[in-house]
Amino acid sequence: EISIIEEGQARWLAFMNREIDFLDILPIDFTEQALDKDGKLLPALAARGIVHDVLLRPNTWWFYFNMEDPVVGGYTPDKVALRRAIGMAYNVDEEIRVLRAGQGAPATQPVPPNVTGYNPKFDGHAKFDPAAARAPLDKFGYVDRHKDGWRDLPDGKPLVLKIGSGTSALDRQYNELWQRSLNAVGLRCEFTNQKFADNLKVARLGQLQMWFLGNISTTTEGFGFLGLLYGGHAGFSNLARFRLPEFDKLYEEARAMPDGPARTKILQRMSELVTAYAPWNLHAYRYENVLVQPWLVGYKYNAFDRHPWRYYDVDPKLRKAPAGK
Repeated sequence: EISIIEEGQARWLAFMNREIDFLDILPIDFTEQALDKDGKLLPALAARGIVHDVLLRPNTWWFYFNMEDPVVGGYTPDKVALRRAIGMAYNVDEEIRVLRAGQGAPATQPVPPNVTGYNPKFDGHAKFDPAAARAPLDKFGYVDRHKDGWRDLPDGKPLVLKIGSGTSALDRQYNELWQRSLNAVGLRCEFTNQKFADNLKVARLGQLQMWFLGNISTTTEGFGFLGLLYGGHAGFSNLARFRLPEFDKLYEEARAMPDGPARTKILQRMSELVTAYAPWNLHAYRYENVLVQPWLVGYKYNAFDRHPWRYYDVDPKLRKAPAGK
């Protein structure tokens, strides 16, 4: 039986009440109730026979820009400067420390560690630096022309960033961080709060300007991430509608090659192009904490298998036993 439980609190309570067999992702809001400051399982939970695993699953989280949007889209230097400035204005370190309870690391490139195409020597992460963010905005004419405290577009029209968002308590916390970060450099933003399915629908139609997303790979190949920026996938998985001839050519070339140093070099070049044109503002690689009840049989954490329950079983006697017995 699979239970779809959207809110983190409800998932946590269901696990603690022994109503579900394992938590494949510990809700961030309950990290302190499960783990100590060193990320180890609390003794009270360990005494109940609960098993804890943590791994940097091959995942990347980012904020995409609609490259066809008249405000944030485009490939000219002024549009690239705006997207980069937004990236530098956003405090990813605070996101990881507070909203992710320290369970993450800054994303340096679209492809995460342990996946082909990842380059441990490359860092395309936009460092949080409000002063550096203001500089390109000033240079390319994104200034407060109406003296109302908000930056305007170079042509004098109001500059308003419209951000897609979910409806959960955690989504609201992300919105607060985004608003605080952008307002600090004079950028005004508004949020469209709706269910994921509704956001996805309008995103595929090219009607969302910006949206926060993530992806988890089920293979060791980096194409699952770079393919999300391939021009031929625009309107479906390429929600940013990024279309760059050089990137698309490299993607097609790499897809036809066997795994090896030559292909890896091409994939790394594609990551460099993503950093250069900034269709994505990279956020984090998330650590995932898994909690398993003592009666679950056959459990083994696999970073590339998101649905491993078909290999599991349960011990009815252990399930009926009192907690800690």
